Amino acid sequence: MKNILRKILKSYILLFLVLIIVAIIILPLLLTQKFIIENTTQQINIEVKKEEIDYNVKYKTINLLHKVDNTSEDIELDEYIVNVVAAEMPVDYELEALKAQATVARTYTLYQIENGKKHANNDICDDSTCCQAWISKEKRFERWDSNQEEKWNKLREAVYASAGDIITYEGKPIDAFFHSNSGGKTELPVNVWGGNNFPYLQTVETARRRRIFAILFIS
Repeated sequence: MKNILRKILKSYILLFLVLIIVAIIILPLLLTQKFIIENTTQQINIEVKKEEIDYNVKYKTINLLHKVDNTSEDIELDEYIVNVVAAEMPVDYELEALKAQATVARTYTLYQIENGKKHANNDICDDSTCCQAWISKEKRFERWDSNQEEKWNKLREAVYASAGDIITYEGKPIDAFFHSNSGGKTELPVNVWGGNNFPYLQTVETARRRRIFAILFIS
């Protein structure tokens, strides 16, 4: 009888020790994993989507200023984006890269319009040092050696395949800066131009020794 009681007691002691090990070692790991997931979820708050506010309807056309001759024209938003992508990225890049550039350019354009235009009577200009690069179809054709129409149609495909897509933060278009090459690491825009230190514009490392087009400053 005493032997049976000893065995039962040992079993309870062993079970108690196992529960302590679980409480001390395994439970904290589970809680830590949960925290990491929750923390990551909080950081991923930049989205690329078609917003409930259809900016392609709200801004069906925009007014573009040509700075060389100080003339302006009303142009359909995505037609304008085609010319921007033509100026900003080589057409022989993959279609998905061109679509990404179109999304960034569209986002940048809408942010400028929504948050105070740089030009009193125009939405945006064609000067890359002021607003965003833009090239006419005719000048772009002059710089291509062959297959001009085929290349232009590829740009149009990229733009219209991403029509309506913009990058948002808290439901609004972000100030979508982009560049051709970061030199391995981006800089905070606030350290370059001053202004606001947006939470979605952070320093990130990028691939080195390669020409990389349309890399966002966002992490």
